[in-house]
Amino acid sequence: MQTSTVTIALTRSMVWFAASRGASLPALCIAAGITPEHLNSPDHRITGEQTRGAWRLAVEQTGDADFGLHLGEQTQPAVLGLVGYVMLSATDLRGAFEQLIRYTNLLTNGVRGRLEIRCGQAHIDLLISDNVDNFLHTDPRHPIESTAATLVTLARLLSGRALPVTAMAFQHAAPTAAHEHRRVFRVPVKFDAPVTRLSFDESALSWPVLHAHPKLLATFEAEAAAALARLGENQPWAARTQQAAADLLKGALPTIQAVARILKVSPRSLQRSLTHEGTSFRIVVDGVRRSLAERYLARPGTSLNEVAFILGFSEPSAFHRSFKRWTQQTPQQYRASLTPPAAE
Repeated sequence: MQTSTVTIALTRSMVWFAASRGASLPALCIAAGITPEHLNSPDHRITGEQTRGAWRLAVEQTGDADFGLHLGEQTQPAVLGLVGYVMLSATDLRGAFEQLIRYTNLLTNGVRGRLEIRCGQAHIDLLISDNVDNFLHTDPRHPIESTAATLVTLARLLSGRALPVTAMAFQHAAPTAAHEHRRVFRVPVKFDAPVTRLSFDESALSWPVLHAHPKLLATFEAEAAAALARLGENQPWAARTQQAAADLLKGALPTIQAVARILKVSPRSLQRSLTHEGTSFRIVVDGVRRSLAERYLARPGTSLNEVAFILGFSEPSAFHRSFKRWTQQTPQQYRASLTPPAAE
């Protein structure tokens, strides 16, 4: 499975912030598997696994238990590069958030956003990508908290007004103390939630962006769309198929026709490309189902029946047989193997 990646621009922001708070810049670069010279190449991408080491060292060396929150508070649109300039040129906050969500892959493929509006409330969900090998499934706290705080900070910088947050929920476990979370979001914060979600009054979406420039927006959008297309073109067809199949795998097995439509090719052309890479559509989808099954089973609150349904199996017994074929374990045995033995 394809691994998650992050631009140097985001990593640079994190390590420089950590260095400003006493961490060693050379040590942070070593932890991230980069050289200080890499920091001058903002579009260069590194793996999420590389950034994991830098995040851990940044928290350790700064001694800041809420490092991610504090990093998000000082974020500037320019940190996001082209994506930030697209947001700055949008006419209102809704447009800015929609552009951020649309072009997130230019920054990282490890997390994606979703904006929904219900009953006068706007909700931005931060969804950890399941279709890539992603360190955020095991170490989400500081990067995800930084992203949530960044949304609040950008809203204020773009509109000149504090976002009217009504609720903040994180999927990860609660830290030892949460007083900083309440200060940043100005509401009680929930943890161990089904999804990481920032909620606020819908009216804020219509707030105008200060100094918006519609003509520049068209220019920046065109550049961002072209960059996104180039990013996709650089991926193997198997990786592109994995991503599309994982996005479609929500209770029904994706067909090659549906995936081909997303990738804007014919089903025959897609199958030829996969064959050229030494695989097939069936093999790719089977791998996606296995990877997602292992991740869903690692979530204690998800039942086996729910996992079977989400992955498109007609009945739990079919999921049971497939999982045993993949891992030589039953789903129950695999889940039990993830639970550490009780201390004596």
